Amino acid sequence: MKALAIALACMACAGSALADNVALNGAVTLTGGGFGNSDGWGGGALAATSTVTDGIYLPIGTQWNTGTVFWTGAVGADTVMVTLNQTAVVSQLKLQADNDNNYLIQYRDTANVWHDAAVISPNRSWGQDNGSVVLGAPVTATAFMISGTTGAGDNHFSVSEFQAFGSVVPVPEPASYAMLGAGLAMLGLVARRRQRRS
Repeated sequence: MKALAIALACMACAGSALADNVALNGAVTLTGGGFGNSDGWGGGALAATSTVTDGIYLPIGTQWNTGTVFWTGAVGADTVMVTLNQTAVVSQLKLQADNDNNYLIQYRDTANVWHDAAVISPNRSWGQDNGSVVLGAPVTATAFMISGTTGAGDNHFSVSEFQAFGSVVPVPEPASYAMLGAGLAMLGLVARRRQRRS
């Protein structure tokens, strides 16, 4: 029984991760022709895409096209894609975005298939504000895609921060495989000894 406990402990050493912002410093890609279009609004230039996943929120009420990744256009025509540094199981999403629009958040699974995750509506104030959603069931994701969606707003969209909370899926290192092998070998030895005794 002692050998079995040691073997199982060796096999469990793949490690576990704590719930964290797994989107932090993820790569951000913009697709579509509306980015940087203020549609007549005065404001700053398009922010660096890296600011979307830098973990820093702008002050609530910051103008929608100041210090943000912003766009104007048809719903769903332009997308912000956040590629995670590592596959993760995600249970909560947070978004700081232009307050009067709704945003569709989709996730890409490990088979490279896209699925709808949630629609986030930031607090209805003025300028940039925060919104969040706890998913009904955790999703395993490699990337997220943000786009404007229907139901509210003026088709002037912006995102200043995206966060996804969950746990990274550990990638076994060679040492982990060695420990797994050792655990399986010990289980085999225990089974052999029991077979010989009987």
